[in-house]
Amino acid sequence: MDFLVFPDHPVADRLAACLPRTPATHTVTHLSGRPWIVGHWRREEAVTARVGPRCAVLLGTTSATPDTLARLLRRLRGLDDLGGRTGLRHELPGSFFLLACMGAEVRAQGSLSAVRQLHRTDLAGLTVLGSRPQDLAALADAAAAAGLPGAPRTGTVDEEALATRLLAPGAPLPLALRTPWHAVHAVPPGHCATHDPAGRYREDRWWHPPEPDLPLPDAAEAVREALSAAVHARTHRATLSADLSGGLDSTSLCFLAARDGTELITTAWEGRDPADDGPLWSAHSAYRLSQVRHGGRHLPLPYTDAPTWYTPPAQPAHTDAAGPLVAVREAARLVHQARLVAKFGSRMHLAGVGGDELFTLRPVALNSLARGDLREAVRLARRARRLASWTLPATVRTLLGGRCYPRWLAAGADRIAPDARRRPGGADWEEFPAMPPWAHPDAVATVRRLLHVAAAAAPEPFDPLRAQHELAAAAVRAGERVRGVDALTSAHGVAYEAPFLDDAVIEAALAVRLADRVPGGGGKPVLVAAMRGTVPGPVLGRGGRRAHSAELHAGLRRNRRALAALCADSRLAALGLIRPEALRPILTSLQPDTAALRPLDPTLAAEFWLRARPTPPACDTVPAPAARMPAPTGEGG
Repeated sequence: MDFLVFPDHPVADRLAACLPRTPATHTVTHLSGRPWIVGHWRREEAVTARVGPRCAVLLGTTSATPDTLARLLRRLRGLDDLGGRTGLRHELPGSFFLLACMGAEVRAQGSLSAVRQLHRTDLAGLTVLGSRPQDLAALADAAAAAGLPGAPRTGTVDEEALATRLLAPGAPLPLALRTPWHAVHAVPPGHCATHDPAGRYREDRWWHPPEPDLPLPDAAEAVREALSAAVHARTHRATLSADLSGGLDSTSLCFLAARDGTELITTAWEGRDPADDGPLWSAHSAYRLSQVRHGGRHLPLPYTDAPTWYTPPAQPAHTDAAGPLVAVREAARLVHQARLVAKFGSRMHLAGVGGDELFTLRPVALNSLARGDLREAVRLARRARRLASWTLPATVRTLLGGRCYPRWLAAGADRIAPDARRRPGGADWEEFPAMPPWAHPDAVATVRRLLHVAAAAAPEPFDPLRAQHELAAAAVRAGERVRGVDALTSAHGVAYEAPFLDDAVIEAALAVRLADRVPGGGGKPVLVAAMRGTVPGPVLGRGGRRAHSAELHAGLRRNRRALAALCADSRLAALGLIRPEALRPILTSLQPDTAALRPLDPTLAAEFWLRARPTPPACDTVPAPAARMPAPTGEGG
């Protein structure tokens, strides 16, 4: 699915005329007859309704029907009714782009995670929206060829943005929203894009996290309802496939899907580590599932039949044209899985991505709880300290530490160097990243400068409470992973979906009382309570996590020569972003500590993305060294 959105303006005709047209191209027009939405989507990916001068289009996955949408349109007093805490979008389950117009006024929004994310660029005096940044970049090229003006270098590779993509585990907001294309910008999650009748563009924030005040029983009920509706929005297909790893997240989705009577194909990777009990739990869940589902089968995926981790892309289609692929290490395996389930009739695959991000207990909840109930926060911190062996200074810092978001962002600029002294971040807004040891000093200086510039703009966090912001930011990062994987698997006819990242599920997780999110007995107590009676009891009580170090080392051993060869003609090195001589030893030597390999994925993702470009980017703009800027002083945390 891909599309562009144009305002109701005469210039839109000239811009839309620059687009290549095929029999598969769909166009939804304004009342004036001018193009509004132009793109490609399958029939089941679009729901459209018109009521007089009002029109709404859902593009994505939903159980809503045209009649449902029409009823909502009749209740619409203005386009602002679509957002907010009680907006009409709450009555539309699923994951989709929501595009609406009233006359010549237009509103467009994506999902709270980055699964459905809008982008924009300015061409010929208009702001054009798109679901994929590469489509806006291509339109900019075509418009320039047609003599329509745009910002200089629009749609070319942004080397400074690529420098931020080297950060591991990932850039903090707002740098995480920067696309690798010049003058192509992401619309921030929780914001809508609007065009007024004159074609003027504006972005407005319509969403704020709910208050975290639901006690565990009520929160579990809300999560159960939201997750059930999210899965139900996908089970109207005749055949569906899903991960069944044996963990709580994927198992919950499978048992919810089985209740709807769809033919369900489950898959499970068989790991190399003989101590890994994941396959046993997966087989147990598959057996229990066979007693309640209608048809379907379970497909174990032996590692001997699949590509290893870190298998280089065989062709550009095995990368994501939108930007560096977050799931780079598993890309070849995910394509292998998609091809396999497609042979059994699946056109959509469900994954448990988002379950960890939404329901794992986190220390930052103590910091937020202390803002309103210090006595309760101290009591829970004592319990957490006994269970997790926290030091006293780390515990105090978790409870009381912290700066405002812009100051935290600026202070972190000096911590991105690989050799910077780091400390536990229980009070951090997000996990602060670092540049890899092989990053060029100029790239480190560039990222440091960009962090200071971003902080100087005083960006707002998702919420004043760190626990709320951190959870929402984690959902955005997970959504970016899902969106990238979907770009891979959809090329093979299988959409990749994560029901945990639907808006309603995210909001239900954010509403959980802070005291119920503090590390205590381990596990995911809210999700366990929500799935009690749906998922078999033994799975609900399963502890521990699946280890992947064997897969990691096997993949690097198998692909060592191909990966090391990247250093000989690295595109990143040509742009002055990395030092190949520092990267090569990591790729060619044994690394007993997997932490040394943590920064590898973002670098490989950026390198593969550059190599998949039709023509190598010009190397005439190299990130310039940035003067070191002092971080604001303030309290630690």
